[in-house]
Amino acid sequence: MWSKPTVRRKTKIVCTIGPSTNTREMVWKLAEAGMNVARLNMSHGDHASHLKVIDLGPEVRSGDLPQPIALTTGQEFTFTIKRGVGTPDCVSVNYDDFVNDVEVGDMLLVDGGMMSLVVKSKTEDSVKCEVIDGGELKSRRHLNVRGKSATLPSITGWSLNFHC
Repeated sequence: MWSKPTVRRKTKIVCTIGPSTNTREMVWKLAEAGMNVARLNMSHGDHASHLKVIDLGPEVRSGDLPQPIALTTGQEFTFTIKRGVGTPDCVSVNYDDFVNDVEVGDMLLVDGGMMSLVVKSKTEDSVKCEVIDGGELKSRRHLNVRGKSATLPSITGWSLNFHC
């Protein structure tokens, strides 16, 4: 009796995003068709228009800051789901389930791992951390938890990655 082999696809489907595919609806259609990676066609449009496309991909980011914050090793720092917070001790995140997705002891990586913080405690709307590896925290920096995926609504079961 023949059965379909369980072979994992090794080929990636790379889609180029340009003027005819740069809407939320088209990106979703591409993802549903099997897209693994989105490539931006920099020959069309400017950086601002490409940023709008990149923002279609869900990810956890810190909020806007009036000026960068210097994080130093050993410092206590808080991330909150309250909107519009940007002080030297606390900054908002753009993801309402952030508090639910992290646990005490988790390592938060900020800005591609340039900075790291360990979660010390949580409240209903905030995550208190200790800075392990400091640096300069600027507006809208990417946040992730080492070894975990956020429960953000995603386009597919895989992460939507944009490479420029």
